[in-house]
Amino acid sequence: MSQTAEQVQPTRAPAPQPVQRRSARRIALRVLADGMAVLTALFLASTIRFEFLPGSPGERVNYTVITLIATPVWLLIFWAYKLYEPRQVLSPVNEFKQVFHGVTGGAVVLFVADSLLNLNLARGWALIALGCGFVLVGGERLVVRKTLHYMRRRGSDLTRTIVLGANHEARTVARTLQREGWLGYRILGFVDDGVPVGDLIDEHPVLGATSEIKNLVFEHRAGLVLVAATAFDATRLNRLFWELQDADVDLQITSGAIDLMASRMIVQSVAGVPLLYVRRTGMDRVQGTIKRTIDIVGSFVGLVLLSPLLATIALLIKRDSKGGAFFKQVRSGRDGRLFSCWKFRTMVADAEERRAELEHLSEGPGLLFKLKEDPRITKVGRTLRRYSLDELPQLFNVLRGEMSLVGPRPALPSEVEQYDEWVRNRLKVKPGITGLWQVSGRTETSFSDYIRYDLFYIQNWSLSLDLWIMWRTLRAVMSAEGAH
Repeated sequence: MSQTAEQVQPTRAPAPQPVQRRSARRIALRVLADGMAVLTALFLASTIRFEFLPGSPGERVNYTVITLIATPVWLLIFWAYKLYEPRQVLSPVNEFKQVFHGVTGGAVVLFVADSLLNLNLARGWALIALGCGFVLVGGERLVVRKTLHYMRRRGSDLTRTIVLGANHEARTVARTLQREGWLGYRILGFVDDGVPVGDLIDEHPVLGATSEIKNLVFEHRAGLVLVAATAFDATRLNRLFWELQDADVDLQITSGAIDLMASRMIVQSVAGVPLLYVRRTGMDRVQGTIKRTIDIVGSFVGLVLLSPLLATIALLIKRDSKGGAFFKQVRSGRDGRLFSCWKFRTMVADAEERRAELEHLSEGPGLLFKLKEDPRITKVGRTLRRYSLDELPQLFNVLRGEMSLVGPRPALPSEVEQYDEWVRNRLKVKPGITGLWQVSGRTETSFSDYIRYDLFYIQNWSLSLDLWIMWRTLRAVMSAEGAH
């Protein structure tokens, strides 16, 4: 078989990026930013205490020297609270918790040192330093986080990632990481023995077999190998770890439980075997009462405050097209109970009769009918949908107890009839005006993701999760993100 000159000519693989050096540089920058914030907090505390507040310390103390000594001590405490893990991806809440613990630990060290060494520090100075530390270190971390998110969404500071495995878990994780660009993962492709090289999986190529993983890391200059645990048996998994032991690449492995929140899992060593302990969750009677109270208060206050807006929207709809201002549709609620779901009308009056002729054009995931350029949508309706204002009348459904502020999307009875036993778990809780699916890509997600998000919410429910979804909903609505 003849070969072209291009095939015969040897190619030189690009030099792999020094992953460990890059990680060390990132950590050094984090330490520098935290150090500047701590220094500023301690100097600001001195200024506030001794320049603006009455009174003075019992004895003259050189607070500049104290500050210069205390700053590296605080940074060591931050390190002890794992604020400098190389591949740590913390939620804002968890990062602030660790910052809170670190700053509090630093203040405690000041008090202990003062007692043991008789430094005669002004207690007011230490307390002000504690408050300034919360504000400045927390603010600095927030600015760094937002800057990184901005850079990553525009293609900077991305970690070149190879996904090891090509099963359902691997594809789901890769699709999620690719969609959430702010996390900084750039998926290069998959490595698997059961899929031909060159095949595309969700637009990413299969790069090769697992036996080639070390060469593939070098060839593609990968900085991270993400292993789908459920794609391999234990023996093969351990061998893959050994093969990557000397490679200059970071390694992450999935838990095998993609529908559980990380906060519910703790890694424990039992007889030398790493095991995942999963905390029980669910809504008890007290939590259910709190959630219902939030629903009642939130919907009532919302209806009162938004009543001028609701009236204005109703008038605009009436002026724009024939028909009533509201659209009523039967939906399935908790345990499949039927109820009338209210929305502002965004389509022409005979929209339901015309739906059959458009079914084949649906762009929605799975059983959901969605059409970006739906000819039935009115001019006012398009604006209402863009900012999700058409769903505001559902506050009445929440007040009546048929829906919740947060929960799975209320399904049509025709959709429920096609649910299998697994998907019917969506009906275990009240549907919501907003939910995890709506703030995680909305119509850009697949049907399997839509179901997975709803079941994930039900299985991992907490009040903090509800509050987080409400916050993400506000952001999504303000940006008209993913709305049609």
